[in-house]
Amino acid sequence: MALKKIYDDVITAADSSSASAGPAKTTAAVIPIILVALSFINLQENNGRNQASVTDSYKHHNKFVWEPPPRRLDSLRDAFPNDVSSIASYEDLHSLVNFDIPMPRDLNIVFMGDSLTRYQYLDLAFFLSRNGTWDREDHDEHFEVKSTAVGWQNFFYSSHKMLKPFETLCDCSRLGDNNARENRFFYEPHNNNRLTFLLKFGRIPFRSSWDVSYINEHSDSLVNDPQNVDIAQTLNWTEVIDKFVCKIIPRPTFFVFNSGLWADDELVEVDVQTKIVQSLSNCNIISVYKTTTIPMIDEPKNHNRDEMCQLADICYNVSWTGLVTPDKHADNVHFTPPIYSMLNIHLLSMLASGEVLAVNS
Repeated sequence: MALKKIYDDVITAADSSSASAGPAKTTAAVIPIILVALSFINLQENNGRNQASVTDSYKHHNKFVWEPPPRRLDSLRDAFPNDVSSIASYEDLHSLVNFDIPMPRDLNIVFMGDSLTRYQYLDLAFFLSRNGTWDREDHDEHFEVKSTAVGWQNFFYSSHKMLKPFETLCDCSRLGDNNARENRFFYEPHNNNRLTFLLKFGRIPFRSSWDVSYINEHSDSLVNDPQNVDIAQTLNWTEVIDKFVCKIIPRPTFFVFNSGLWADDELVEVDVQTKIVQSLSNCNIISVYKTTTIPMIDEPKNHNRDEMCQLADICYNVSWTGLVTPDKHADNVHFTPPIYSMLNIHLLSMLASGEVLAVNS
């Protein structure tokens, strides 16, 4: 249609010119203009067809070659098997775990429990402080219970130093189980990841030499002299949440807890269980109950608090630790790497599945 319109316009102009200039002169003047116009129109239409052909070809090519890469969050979700009930051995489970996971961001997790939870915290803090690598051949001693044989204060100092400058505070000292404090605070600013570990086992109260305002305002502190410490707070489970955890700035997203393998344990009490979950809910923190890891030789007192799984927002079921072989145990209850890494991959995979976790793109 564009070609016909230009042709008609040129002929009309030619007819007008012929009245004054005569047919021969008009034809000589107009024919070159028509030829140029026709060539230009033909070129434009060919270009249009060629462009459409290129676009169609690109779309066709794109359909089969330019598939978008899988979302990195998906790779974290799939890093640990969703169902381990049919897995028969530790070797089979280990082969299904993807240790090459993306770096999370905007984590804010409080871990609270005994030494098993501490080693899990140390493992995840190491991963985050090394930009997403579990490779720690020179640091394995910090993840095994035998490391405490060198003395608690040396252990606190060396493990804190290993995580510097990201472990900003360590309120850590120990003179027996009844006079123990180990409260660690980790912040990795590049990906905005925060971790907290608070020591609590059995019915023994949580102890801190600082109130929560100190940890909100200070950094780069290590308290590891048990002979010269003023205890600011001695709290039970719900008091820790109400007076300490809920007042940490910024407020944590997740509270991962387990009381460990202790015979005298508050968590067997239904009233305590209910109050813990309610206190966390009151300050909008997601409760994640971690079932008790399975010791190498089970004992009657080492029972899981399965009822907590019914109350907590998330049940973090680690019954698969019953598959762990003796060579991956440091003693009857503690593990060696990579079990703590597997625990953390399981945790992050589970949180990612609930779409409450972000990763770097």
